Amino acid sequence: MRIRFSVLAVALLIASVSALSSAADDAKQIFESAVQSMQAGNYAQAESGFNQVLKLDPRNVSALANLGILYAKMHRYTEAVEEYKKALVISPHQPETELNLGLAYLKQDDYAQALPYFRRLHERDPSNRKVTMLLATCLMSTDHPHESIELLKPLTDSDSADPAALYLLGLAYTRAGMADQARQLFTRLFAGGASSAQTDFLLGKAYADATDYDKAIEAFQSALEADPSLPGGHTELGKAYLGAHRNADARRELVLAIHQDPQDGDACYYLGAMLVQSQHYQEGLPYLRKANELIPDSWAIYFYMGKAELLLGHSDEAIPLLRKATELNPDDSSSYYLVSKAYKAEGRTQDEADALKRVEALHRTALDVERHALKDAGIVKNAGVDQSQ
Repeated sequence: MRIRFSVLAVALLIASVSALSSAADDAKQIFESAVQSMQAGNYAQAESGFNQVLKLDPRNVSALANLGILYAKMHRYTEAVEEYKKALVISPHQPETELNLGLAYLKQDDYAQALPYFRRLHERDPSNRKVTMLLATCLMSTDHPHESIELLKPLTDSDSADPAALYLLGLAYTRAGMADQARQLFTRLFAGGASSAQTDFLLGKAYADATDYDKAIEAFQSALEADPSLPGGHTELGKAYLGAHRNADARRELVLAIHQDPQDGDACYYLGAMLVQSQHYQEGLPYLRKANELIPDSWAIYFYMGKAELLLGHSDEAIPLLRKATELNPDDSSSYYLVSKAYKAEGRTQDEADALKRVEALHRTALDVERHALKDAGIVKNAGVDQSQ
C-alpha cells in the first residue's frame, strides 16, 4: 500500500510540474507575441496579450513593465504608473522601470512624484547625463533651482556642451532670479549655429517658462516669421497669448496649430478650454473631445468637458465627466464643486452632500497648509489669518 501511495504521489507531482511548465511556455509565447504587437503599433492586441500573461503569472515583472510602457505610449500615464509600481514591488531594483516611472510622472507635470526616482538613479550613477538633466528639471520645477544649477554646471563647462543642458541651466537661472546669468547662457546657446527659427522658439519657451509672456510672444512671432511651418510654433504662441490674456489672438494661433497638425492635443485642449471659459460651451466641446482622444489621462480635459455639459443643461452627461476628473485629480476642489451642482440638478441629494463635504475638507486642508507655511515663516500673528476657520 505504501508503494502504491508513493507511485501515486510521484505521478501527481510530475503532472503538477508538467502543468506549470506548460503554463510557463504559454505565458512566454503570449508575452513574445504581445511585444511584437506593441512594436507593430497594435496596442489593443498588445494590451490583451500582456494581461493574459498576468492571468497566468501575476508576478511576471516583464509583463508588468511592458504593460506600463504600452500605457505610456498610449498616453495613459496614470495606468502606466500603476503597472510600473507593481513591477517594482516584486523586483525593487530595476533602473529602467524606475526611469520609466519617473518619466510617466513627468509627462503629467507631477515633478514632486518624479523627483525621488530620478534622485535615486542619480545617486547610483552620477555620470548618467540624461538622469542628471531629468533630476535638474524636477528640482527647478519644485522650487529648488539652486540645487538644479549645481547639477547642471558641470555638464556645461566644455565648449561642446549639450545644448539641452545649456537650455536647462538657463531656465534654472531664470527660476532662481539670476537674469544676467540666464541671458549669458542663452546667448551662448544660440551662438551655436541653430536656425533663427529654432533659436527664437527656444528663447520664447524660456520666456514663457518665466511667465514673461510679452517677450515670449515676440520670440515666437519671430520664430514663425522665419519658419511659418515650425512644429509647435503656433501652439506655443497661442499659449503665450493666453498667458497675456489676449484671447482673440490665442484663438487664431491655436486654430492655425490644429490646421497644421490635427493630432496636436495641446492645441485642442487649450482652444477648447478657452472657449468654455469664455462661455462658448457648444463650440469648445468638439476640441475638448478631440483632446481627450489624444490625451486620455488629463483631468483638466474631463473638467472642462463636464463644465461645458453642465452649463449647457446636460447634468446627466456632466456627472461621469466630472467624476472622472475627481478620480484623476482627487485634490482639486473645483471638480467636486461642479459635480455637486450636477447632482443637485439630477435630484441626487446624498451624492450632492458627499461632494460638498469633499469640497469642505479640501478647503480645510488648504487652510491648514497655509497656516503651517505662515507659522514656519514666523508671520502668523502679522498675517491676519483667522485662526478660528
